[in-house]
Amino acid sequence: MALTTLLLAAWSARAESDGRFGERGQLVVAADRLVPVVGYTTQSITSVQGDTTTKVTESGASLAFFVGREPSLGAIHTVPRVAADYFVFPHLTLGGAFVVALGVDGTRTEERRPSGGQATTRENVRPGATILGFAPRVGYVLRLSDQLAFWPRAGLAFYSVHREREQTNNVGVTSAATETDTIFALDLDPQLVWTPLPHVLLHAGPVANLPLTGSHETAFVQGADRQERSDALSIFHLGISAGLGVWFDL
Repeated sequence: MALTTLLLAAWSARAESDGRFGERGQLVVAADRLVPVVGYTTQSITSVQGDTTTKVTESGASLAFFVGREPSLGAIHTVPRVAADYFVFPHLTLGGAFVVALGVDGTRTEERRPSGGQATTRENVRPGATILGFAPRVGYVLRLSDQLAFWPRAGLAFYSVHREREQTNNVGVTSAATETDTIFALDLDPQLVWTPLPHVLLHAGPVANLPLTGSHETAFVQGADRQERSDALSIFHLGISAGLGVWFDL
């Protein structure tokens, strides 16, 4: 769907102008990180309780054609995003990428059937995560040939991940737990751009997301009891991804 929409938009733009990629006044609309070819993520949560500091670190890698396991929060850097960049001067771009991902809940059912006893069933909801993000950036295009260009981009990014879970125990008491992760990062996105058709581009290259600061906040409510805590969160991501886009001469 994204490819069809962008190609139709490119065909419309081509009818207006056949300007070369990188000229002043061009607007680039792209779907970034559509194909996360390679990814490596490490995340850590640091909590302090009295005189004790506990740091839990997870790390993992993934490949497009092999089964891998990255930490769950690595999804903030691999989920596809919509981006818009404008050439304020020849070769120089200002823009940003927008991330919106809505999670779908799942369930986990546990059934116990003792010999000679009554079977019991417990079902828990596995909540999906809602991801929101915005990454303003600046870039510069270096044309290598008529169809190839190098487009390094860098900027600051903000991401928010929210999860909610409710469950009822055997005596009918309902509890609710929420988790909210807030991440600020430096995003580096050097891309090799190929323009096989006028106003159509394909791009691929490495991505690096360097943690600046972050927090992992949890809240648990059961009846009149409410418990809250906030811990430090850090997420580092390195990978290779690809995407596609079109540009318009405004």
